[in-house]
Amino acid sequence: MVAEVPMFQHNIKQANQLMRSAIPLMVKLDIPPTPYNYGIWYEYASNRNPKLNQVVDRALRRFGSLPAFVSRELFHEFLLPEEFQQANHQGTALKDLTTHLETDTTRVSSELKKFNSTLKHSKKALKNIDDPKQVERLALLLEQGAFKANQAIEHFSQSLYAAQEELASLRSELSHVKKNTELDAMTLLANEKGFERSLFSLVPHAEDDLTLLLIDIDDLSAINEEYGSKVGTSLIRYIAKLLLDHVPQHGFLARLNGGRFAVLLNETELSVASQLAESLRHEVAAQKIRYKDTKMLLRQVTVSIGVATLFGDESPNELVERAQHYLLYAKHSGKNRIAHHE
Repeated sequence: MVAEVPMFQHNIKQANQLMRSAIPLMVKLDIPPTPYNYGIWYEYASNRNPKLNQVVDRALRRFGSLPAFVSRELFHEFLLPEEFQQANHQGTALKDLTTHLETDTTRVSSELKKFNSTLKHSKKALKNIDDPKQVERLALLLEQGAFKANQAIEHFSQSLYAAQEELASLRSELSHVKKNTELDAMTLLANEKGFERSLFSLVPHAEDDLTLLLIDIDDLSAINEEYGSKVGTSLIRYIAKLLLDHVPQHGFLARLNGGRFAVLLNETELSVASQLAESLRHEVAAQKIRYKDTKMLLRQVTVSIGVATLFGDESPNELVERAQHYLLYAKHSGKNRIAHHE
């Protein structure tokens, strides 16, 4: 199977016209001439995918351009068929599997053709056979042909079943690998890459109701020095689970680095998000945490939280910078508190 690139679904004249429309747009917006960008802007110029055009327009308003990784995401989401999105990672395995099935298909086809030929000759021969011995030999020949054909079919059936299992395993592996690249090994939450993917996918569709909470464990370095890094690691896992239990279902939670977490709340205004942030702050401060290995009761653990809601055509980076600003303000104001735009 060959993946069809959209521009090859038009005739040459149409394709040339669309490229003449797409290239000036790319030049005007200073879009690099990469294969991803050519595909995106060719499709954009064709106006046949309104959803793609809407996302591109909103992204341009937010970013002023299309970052390279955004172009790749759009290309994979809108232009590349799903079955090809991850195939290159398992190309060798798929090639071997295809070759194996092709060989088995040829084998069973050959045996069935032989048996079919035997059946035809036997049918003709039966019209003129009177000798019981000849009938017996013909019956034996048919029996042997049927046995070989049945063996080939059974072998092919087993090969198909094995191929089905292998394909299911490959799909599962691909899904697992994809998830692992965006998974924080310590907490099993999304990592910084996963957070960025979620943020950049939400911003183009947000209408001033996307809110970001940046949560940071206060004095984590001092806790590591006082109790040891293992305690600090256990504490990060504990806080991660606590946050996960209290973040709403529509919220997205990630661990960025150290003791810092991010919560994305879609369709959530600042007032509601601030109430949640205060609830999370209070919940953490109320915990009495013991280190499981020594049963030692740790000193009070607190968090500081910066809260920011998307403004107008603000970019994802600007939203993060404002949330970081409020987080630092909360830290400098005494910690164990939240800060946001008044």
